[in-house]
Amino acid sequence: MTEIMKQPESEEQKLRCVLFGLGNQAQEHLVASLNHPDIEIVAGIDSNIAQWHTIRSEYPSIDLQLFTSLDELLSSGMAYDAFIMALPHDAYQVIWSDILSCQKPILKEKPLGRNYQEARTFMQQAADAKCGLMTAIQRRTHPSYVYLAQYLSEHKLIPDEVHTHLHLGKRQVNTSQYFDLGWRGDRVISGGGALLDAGYHMIDILMYLIGDFDIVAATMWHDDKVDDGVQNEDRSWLMARSQSTWIGVDIWVKGLPNNKGGYQKSERVLLKCGDRQIHANREGVWVDGEPVYQSSRDWHESMTQQLTDFATRTRSNHWDDNVIWDQLPIMLKIEQAYALSSQY
Repeated sequence: MTEIMKQPESEEQKLRCVLFGLGNQAQEHLVASLNHPDIEIVAGIDSNIAQWHTIRSEYPSIDLQLFTSLDELLSSGMAYDAFIMALPHDAYQVIWSDILSCQKPILKEKPLGRNYQEARTFMQQAADAKCGLMTAIQRRTHPSYVYLAQYLSEHKLIPDEVHTHLHLGKRQVNTSQYFDLGWRGDRVISGGGALLDAGYHMIDILMYLIGDFDIVAATMWHDDKVDDGVQNEDRSWLMARSQSTWIGVDIWVKGLPNNKGGYQKSERVLLKCGDRQIHANREGVWVDGEPVYQSSRDWHESMTQQLTDFATRTRSNHWDDNVIWDQLPIMLKIEQAYALSSQY
């Protein structure tokens, strides 16, 4: 009797994504998608044709169909499964309803919105349209911070204090070099400066590690001037409190001098848990000064994992988790911080 050989099951098809916006952040998604088991980026949208040439020059091995607009993509009849959105903060308000009408899952770069109300509106409209929505927050998936969260959980540690800083190490910040650079220089258009842009990551990490908290005080500066509510700030100090923990946050576009005419790029989360001190950054985790975990500081692994998470949510149609629901409290805290700062 002839044996009937069972055919192997075919592998699940990769999620075909359209990358909306082809700037620096978008290119990190592009790199993370290379040889990814679950995701492939098949098309890009950017009205700046010069950016097309950059992409083709930098990534010659990636075969992307490029379009100047969403309408052009739709008119092409091209098949795709999801969007990865990496646009300037102000661009979403104009196109959000058009994106939702496509009925595709969305991975959107942070912030979820320029303010709490816009973030809430985007989230509610996505839910009403039955479009899965995930915010791209890379530090949650960076190995060192994942290990730190697991360490706190396994040792049942609740910090008495948390001090965190993120210094970007940019060169001299002044009107001509930073704050007048397009949309980032206008608080109405961008929604905010250092706190909304870079600080969003650290507020999210705090939510990830210790849960909810309240902003107690906030002061912000534009170079050597106190926040006037108009110019975007380049440095923010926040004090906050959870049920058990005092929190300090320092966000700075510059940083400490590096003795080379520039500034040091630096980030750290320091947790004081009784007589134990734990600190972490993208290079590892230390307990009382002794290394307990080491990792590469680059983003590739965390960006890759983020795409994996997006594919998993898309295939299971499960979007109701802490990653998205934490975004509204994050936006509210940032908005409260700006309001407190404007009182000084």
